Amino acid sequence: ACPLCLGSPIVHPMAAAAGAGAATGAAGPMAKLKIWPQEDMLRLVGLLQVSGLGAVVASCTAMSRQLQAPAQASGRREDSAQYLQMVQAQQVLLSLESALSEAAGVTTPSASSSAEAWRSLQTFECSAMTAHGYCYGPDWEVKPGKLVAKKGTWFKTSTQFSWELSDQQRLYLPTGIVVPILQIGRVTAPTELKRHDWVSQHIRVWVKPQIVKMLEARCGTWFVYYPHFEDQGNVLIAIVDSWMKRTTQMSGELEPFEMIYVPKGLPIHLLGEAVPVEEEWEKFRHQHVHLHRKIVLASPPLTMKQDKYDIFVGQGNDRLVLAGR
Repeated sequence: ACPLCLGSPIVHPMAAAAGAGAATGAAGPMAKLKIWPQEDMLRLVGLLQVSGLGAVVASCTAMSRQLQAPAQASGRREDSAQYLQMVQAQQVLLSLESALSEAAGVTTPSASSSAEAWRSLQTFECSAMTAHGYCYGPDWEVKPGKLVAKKGTWFKTSTQFSWELSDQQRLYLPTGIVVPILQIGRVTAPTELKRHDWVSQHIRVWVKPQIVKMLEARCGTWFVYYPHFEDQGNVLIAIVDSWMKRTTQMSGELEPFEMIYVPKGLPIHLLGEAVPVEEEWEKFRHQHVHLHRKIVLASPPLTMKQDKYDIFVGQGNDRLVLAGR
């Protein structure tokens, strides 16, 4: 009787099936049957001791295969301590061989699946990233999940006044534009709270990085009333006094920081040709939008301040001194 059956005269069904398979020489699933997990074999050997080990090996073919090494060691060693040490070492090696055998059967990921996993990870990282900035609260209408600009305003890297910041530190947003947001909160940074008395009216806003990139792409973008200019390809020449505007709104509706006065006769150098207005938030402002053109400046404008307005005097090193104006 198999000691695993706790002394019962009935032969363990799995052991009997294994023995029958070995006796008939049949090959199949039972030939590779493992009655006891290899990684737990050391505990079984400790429970059986030397006498019980021999009985199990004699009665069960499957267990005989698994316990072959401990059975051979028990026949050579009389000292129980040495026997247990040897059995422990053998079982560790067998467990390692079993693990290596199972690992060899694991399919190695293909290059395509690895690339797909890498792309998925990059997509997840992008979706998890956020950007934050500051807005002047009274300029915005707060709605669930979005901000709506009530007037031309700025998305800023700090709560400093907009005229104290460079074009890289502030991004223009025209009237009516809707900005999807992830989160909104009060200004809490000690360095920001100390800047001026109007910091408390600012809000801190978290958005997707794509929103910031879209606004950055609009830097250097202006609108002009096309009939006021002579188009020479990458150069527009003012044929009357006119304006460069940050939006297609009527000049009388804009704040001074949203437009630059362009005197008659001055050229404006562009990165490309003037193009029709395509932005959805600009196309329907009034009935004369179709007479406007969007332009991207080849270099930042040079201006001089007169009263509260900026006056265009050139670009880059091409500064023009406007005598008599």
